[in-house]
Amino acid sequence: MFLELQQRQTLSFCRKCYALLLPFFFLLLSCNDGKDKTTGAAEEILKSSGRGDFRGVKMGDHIDNVRQKEGSGFVYSMPDELVYRIPASGLDSIWYEISYNFNEQGLYNINLEVYGKNHDVLEEITKSFSEYYGRRYGAPSVSFASLKWRTMTDNGRYVNITLKDSLKVIGQPCIQVNFNESEN
Repeated sequence: MFLELQQRQTLSFCRKCYALLLPFFFLLLSCNDGKDKTTGAAEEILKSSGRGDFRGVKMGDHIDNVRQKEGSGFVYSMPDELVYRIPASGLDSIWYEISYNFNEQGLYNINLEVYGKNHDVLEEITKSFSEYYGRRYGAPSVSFASLKWRTMTDNGRYVNITLKDSLKVIGQPCIQVNFNESEN
């Protein structure tokens, strides 16, 4: 009898705790910590944790090295170009397309187009890229609707990086990031 009473009291206490904690748990899940889902989009898209200039590849890499890093999911392949389309992920419906261009010296041009479900999402992504490159390469030069950085890669190649906002490609708004190897 004493054991049964103790079990009922314990069960009653657990139910009360559960009843109090469950709404708190749902409240916690529904709260936004002030960060937009696109914060860090540049790091995620560029796979910045990997070594290299862009998604683990380096300017000058051979086409086979890029295929190895990106995988076989390309949508278009020529001897001098690889195009990858990365499908939408998450609630913001962000998807992007990457075009890698090659010459006799290897990879010399990378073009990235990022698409989002609306202009607000693209503004946040643009901000994420601008902050990422600002931390990595310093203050950009501003030219019309683009930000530009000029830097030297780890393997001694000069590149121009251009970030353009508010473009319309195939009738859909996007931002564009271009890595282009340049002469000194």
